[in-house]
Amino acid sequence: MKRSISSGVIVPTGVLAAGFLSAPDSGAGPRGEYLPSADAPREAVPTEFRWDLSHLFADVAAWENALADLKARLPDVHACEGTVARDASSFGRCLDLVFGLAERIERLVAYARLDYSTDRTRPDAKVRADQADALWTRFNEARSFVEPELLAAEPDRLRAFVAGDPRLKKYSHFVDDLIRRRAHVLNPDQERILAMIGDLAAATRYILSGLEEDVTFPPVQDADGREVPLTRASFPKLRASASREVRRDAVQKFFSTLGAFSRSFAAVQDLTIKQNVLEARARRYGSAIEASLDRSAIPVRVYDDLLNGIAESLPDTLHRYVSLRRRILGLEDLHYYDLYVPLFATPFRDIPYRRATAMVLEALAPMGAAYQDVLSQGLDPKNRWVDVMPNKGKRSGAYCNATYRDHPSVFLNYMGEIEDVFTLAHEFGHAMHFWFSHRAQDYVNADAPIFLAEIASTFHEEMLLAHLLKAAKTREERLYLLNRRLDGFRTTIIRQVMFAEFEREMYRIVESGSAVTAEGLGDLYESLIRKYYGPEFTAGPHDRWEWAYIPHFHYNFYVFQYATGLMAAIVLAQKVQAAEPGAVERYLDFLSAGGSDYPIRTLQKAGVDLTRPDTMRAAADLFRATVDELDSLTRD
Repeated sequence: MKRSISSGVIVPTGVLAAGFLSAPDSGAGPRGEYLPSADAPREAVPTEFRWDLSHLFADVAAWENALADLKARLPDVHACEGTVARDASSFGRCLDLVFGLAERIERLVAYARLDYSTDRTRPDAKVRADQADALWTRFNEARSFVEPELLAAEPDRLRAFVAGDPRLKKYSHFVDDLIRRRAHVLNPDQERILAMIGDLAAATRYILSGLEEDVTFPPVQDADGREVPLTRASFPKLRASASREVRRDAVQKFFSTLGAFSRSFAAVQDLTIKQNVLEARARRYGSAIEASLDRSAIPVRVYDDLLNGIAESLPDTLHRYVSLRRRILGLEDLHYYDLYVPLFATPFRDIPYRRATAMVLEALAPMGAAYQDVLSQGLDPKNRWVDVMPNKGKRSGAYCNATYRDHPSVFLNYMGEIEDVFTLAHEFGHAMHFWFSHRAQDYVNADAPIFLAEIASTFHEEMLLAHLLKAAKTREERLYLLNRRLDGFRTTIIRQVMFAEFEREMYRIVESGSAVTAEGLGDLYESLIRKYYGPEFTAGPHDRWEWAYIPHFHYNFYVFQYATGLMAAIVLAQKVQAAEPGAVERYLDFLSAGGSDYPIRTLQKAGVDLTRPDTMRAAADLFRATVDELDSLTRD
């Protein structure tokens, strides 16, 4: 669903690292604090650390009643068929019906998914999530005639509808965008067929999920010689081990196992690509990337310019950082398994959740009182917007979900580490975006396009990082934070651009009539590793299979938006931190804009122009300056 935004973590992180006041079981810490544990039963987690979903539905019975009612309402949509563009009255009535049902179904889906994600061992919760998804598919099928009917009318006629009635003005951008995409909308029967195959398209995700669950990895020995399981959830922690032997063993076993299943992963990837290529060709686009970016009116040259610009900056950015990391670690050669080990021990530990909320509020103080009021309301555990702690059966990771004009719901697995504080800031960036856009816009324009989705979240992270750097009292704190900025740039911008280039080249292979094979993908990925990480990086024999670890390659040209999002966030945060006149107001306008305009224009109004090199240059300059400072501090 559009209104569920996942964390900006770049690779699947699984369960967040075990953390503060470590104890084998949940309970009370020495200061009376609850100790989070992934093995704790959900009922053991204090109520204030579990979200309350009653703002969506009072209980399961109310949800089931809504499900039955919405199923019964679907025929009302069919009754509009043949009348949508007849006159302004019919136009308004049908669109109000369709968007009204969409709003209600989204709330239904949100409740089911939120509930299921907190404990995936409950079959009844899984059934509700499946029922909600099935209803959404049926609804899409039922409304599939709307756009073709509208486009069968003359554009001036549609524009006259919205111009002639103040109640229909909310549909102005919807109509303009529909007319813009006129050549790519099919006739009603063709649109209905594409909608009906939605379940088949979703099958790829289920196959990938099943494959990921079926692939098992051999155990590794930790630094104390104890055998520990190697899983997708434990891999990020093991590859960051202080012991080079442990992290080397974990990376080699993990990637070599993926390599053993590479033909299966390649087959699923091939299916994903062909599905997207099929739809792009059906809609008369020149390529799948053009079709994907056109949803938000993003010129393909923005994608290409990003890849070209980052490639040109590599010698002064990532290649220098690889050299610096190798020197600081004292290594003769730097491998993949040396990229994630912390260069400096974190001086920020044992951070209770309430302290984390205070840190986020302090960092966002420049945004003003009105912003702070909403943020503090959401962060306060007593209001139960957040599902804070892990529990047995809870899914990993973090995300934010918001239904129209309801308060957002934030999902965490908080363990008291500094990275958890940044995750908290990130997800509440999404929450604030939802809050302002949903209250400023009508439902039809309430959601920001996906191209803008990661800007508010990374803006919060940038504000938190700048605040902590300003408040740093020791050399150790500054070293840690500077390296965190570099690693964030590496993983969120450069690494994602490498992924974006890999994705573009995969699609070019298929669209040229050639076949995607496991070996071919491995060769392509290895060539990009060598290009991006530079001459002082040593590629291992199994690094070429990392692509099978990245589910984002099934998201249809999504990954590049992490890079553009962080680059835009860096510029916006710098303007606010510098107290540039009007910067806060422009940022609030950006949040409030939702989907009322095209994303490139929305960003331009906020002071960021991604069609020019300025934004990329500002981000690269910050990276270079940070490398310079870290290099200097570590030579003193």
